[in-house]
Amino acid sequence: MPDNINGVAWTSRRAIVTGAGSGIGAATTAALRALGASVVAADIDADSAEATAERTGATPVRLDVGDSTAWTRIVDEHGPFDIAVLNAGIATNQLRPDDTLPVLGLDDERYRRIMSVNVDGVVLGSRAVLDHMAATGFGDIVVTASIAGLVPIAPDPVYGLTKHAVVGFVRSLAAAVDNHGEPLDVTISAVCPGFADTAIIDTETKDRITENGIELLTPEAVAEVMIRALTERRNGAQWVLWPGLDAAEYAWNDPIAGLLPPALGGDD
Repeated sequence: MPDNINGVAWTSRRAIVTGAGSGIGAATTAALRALGASVVAADIDADSAEATAERTGATPVRLDVGDSTAWTRIVDEHGPFDIAVLNAGIATNQLRPDDTLPVLGLDDERYRRIMSVNVDGVVLGSRAVLDHMAATGFGDIVVTASIAGLVPIAPDPVYGLTKHAVVGFVRSLAAAVDNHGEPLDVTISAVCPGFADTAIIDTETKDRITENGIELLTPEAVAEVMIRALTERRNGAQWVLWPGLDAAEYAWNDPIAGLLPPALGGDD
């Protein structure tokens, strides 16, 4: 692992990781700290953020990622940041009768909550950190998407909706960075893991996945790809991670390649 990225040492970088209280967020916090970066470990559960901080030497904060005023406060008190790992996420985990369509068991409160965390958290988080990144011309945002942002996920279509939205946001914001009038050394990319052994999946679902012969990814394996995304800095990339396969950048089959002008995200 290089000790610097484009001449900027890890030890001089300041990161924020959301959903850092457990799972992929905690593992990514530990990986960044091991490289020497300063890290703010943010989670809506203050106790879990504190536990991660005690293990890693990060700074714990409570953060509801869907609250724009909370983002302003965090940046004012603990920023600015030149790395943001926007990892916080939830699934609907909806209870429904057998043989009914998933959305029929989804109440309004649960729907609004998953949109707030999975979509608003990415948009508001990006907005909060981009001001400094654009001013200095340097920074990296990595978003935890999912394989569900690239392919259908029948058991939880709303979760699939949010992750498709995240992938689209990453690709479009990356195109905006590429087409910015003044060159910016800023990247935004997404990591799209398969099923991971985290709290986002309940025990019953994990059992069903493994019974079908699918291995659960460890949070540490996903964190390794997070660091790879931060190291390789491939703007707009979606890094796919599946058990037994090497992590690779997702390749889109674009039927209208070359037809869009640069101002709308096309190639020069």
